[in-house]
Amino acid sequence: MGDTSNTSLAAAKAVIEQVLRETTEIKIIAATLLSFVILSVSVRMYVRIKMLCQFGPEDWSMVVAFLLSTGQCSVAITVVEFGQQAVRGQPRAVALNDTIAKWSTGLFSLALVALKISLGFFFLHIFSHKPLHRTFIIALVLLSSITGLAYFALTCFTCTVLLKPPGRDLYCAIQPVGDGVFYAFSVVAIASDFLLCLMAIFALWKAKLPTTTKALACCLLVLGAVGGVASTIRFALLVRPVTVRNYRQSVCDVGKWTIVEHAVGIIAANLAMTRPLVHACFKRVKRGASLVTGERSRGSDAGKVSKMGTAGGGVLGGRQGLGAGDQRTEENNGEAYLLHEIKKEVAVVVDEEKGSQKGSQKGSQKGSQTSRELEFEREYVYGRPRGL
Repeated sequence: MGDTSNTSLAAAKAVIEQVLRETTEIKIIAATLLSFVILSVSVRMYVRIKMLCQFGPEDWSMVVAFLLSTGQCSVAITVVEFGQQAVRGQPRAVALNDTIAKWSTGLFSLALVALKISLGFFFLHIFSHKPLHRTFIIALVLLSSITGLAYFALTCFTCTVLLKPPGRDLYCAIQPVGDGVFYAFSVVAIASDFLLCLMAIFALWKAKLPTTTKALACCLLVLGAVGGVASTIRFALLVRPVTVRNYRQSVCDVGKWTIVEHAVGIIAANLAMTRPLVHACFKRVKRGASLVTGERSRGSDAGKVSKMGTAGGGVLGGRQGLGAGDQRTEENNGEAYLLHEIKKEVAVVVDEEKGSQKGSQKGSQKGSQTSRELEFEREYVYGRPRGL
């Protein structure tokens, strides 16, 4: 009898330790992703406000998504903390924890809705000259918003639950409706992430830009699909059959990926908007390497330069002064050193538009479309210089 009691006690202790370990992992994931969300939003705001001097609807909706995401991560950490207190023998936290957990899931759906709206504004700007694409984007955003708001209402204000405990009857008449809404919201989120990402990559790859520039920009846009991957994993966990043995593990897994889905989606969307900053960093590195190479060349030709006398020194001094002036221009104007490239593309497009105007009406429409595409390329691919 004593051995059986000791065995049961050891098994119960092992279960408690496992629960505490799994829930602690959720807290670590939430805190880590919260830090990256804050960092990514900060970088995005620097690029949009400081470098591009812009702050549009896609940025305002991202601010809302950021606030909801940080709120969900914070509430999730609180839910885990109260759950651990209940496991340690403080049952007063159980009832409160159930209520907070509902709002944690509700904030998740609202954060995703705000994220989809932000992405919708961004992609509408890309496809401003294509009515069919715009209609498709608006339909996706509306569908995501409707299912997301229904998800929020059912989660926070009804008896529905994401995962029904096996062997228990919760007496919730609308649980089947809730399951349908939960699944529909996940499917729409997955489809919208991948479809919008593919549309943007296809449009950017067709643009008249250097291959390396398009490749880097497309790599950043691919980050938008990372949220879709997280949504797919969470959906697979949500529809997985729940048994007595895997119920606790299923709850922990869905909780983890609920946090990962919205946080990774926001991080990826923000990083995809940092193309001008990445381009500026490459420019700095390239110019720094050129300066080092130039110094070495001048060092090897020191004898020739000394024979040139004052004239040679004046030329070198002029070059050094020009380099310092370029550096000050870059520091003061963000991406102003890209102005020359932008002007060249504008000139090419203007020439094309003039030629098309002399031709047919079809050519004129093509020139207008090219001009709109250039507007997107200037803002997203290169970045609009300050003061323009």
